This record gives sequence, structure tokens and C-alpha cells, in this order.
Amino acid sequence: MKKRNCKRFNVTGTTLFYRKKPLLWGKGEFSQDYYPVLNMSRGGLKFLSNHKISVGSSLTLKINIPGLDQPKKIKAVLRWISRNREQSYRYQNGVSFNAYGTGRKENPVEILDFLKTLESDLDLDKPAHAL
Repeated sequence: MKKRNCKRFNVTGTTLFYRKKPLLWGKGEFSQDYYPVLNMSRGGLKFLSNHKISVGSSLTLKINIPGLDQPKKIKAVLRWISRNREQSYRYQNGVSFNAYGTGRKENPVEILDFLKTLESDLDLDKPAHAL
């Protein structure tokens, strides 16, 4: 069984909007609804949604974290999707963040630094939200 490289943590009240990369050109539009983030790490996150997203889709996430003035934009790829057993949202989605660096498809290193700070500020002994 594959072990995770990064510890998951919760930031209560965190939500996101997502935008799928169009097939041909352009940027696409962010989802009209925001969705709850269940847990996150330096390498990815799990969120709920009502729309089925294709595994392998390139996404741009606009993550709203309570207490921050501006949302953080992070490039990611959808790795898995499953039905949500709860009634609130239809799907659980797992994404992995793109690599950190200066390339066009990479996330800025400042995002990694931010996630490291966020992780260290939280009590990682508390279990991540699980359904």
C-alpha cells in the first residue's frame, strides 16, 4: 500500500472554486458554487462537489481560507472521484497539486511556503476529517 508523502490537515471553513482547463484554448470559468475542503496537505486536497469531474482533468483551484484577504490559486490534477455517502454533496474528489517551481504548469514556490506555514500552525495530532 502506498504511503502518503505529506500529512493531511484541516482548516475549518475552507472552501474552493475550481476551473477546468478547456480542451483547446482559453482559461475557462470558475465554478459558480463554492465547495467545502475536507482536508489538505502540501501535496493535494480532498473536496466535495455536486458535479462529476473526469479523473486526469487539469484544474485551477481558488482556495478560500478563513482569515486570509485573498484566495490562493493552485494548479492541480484530479486523481480520484467517488460517490459521497452523505446527502450534502454528490461526490468526493481528490486532487494532487502540480509541482512547485517557475514553470508555466507549476505552482509558485510561495504556495508551498504558505502550506508549510499553515501546516506548522495547526495541531497535526488531530485527525483529518473523514467520511
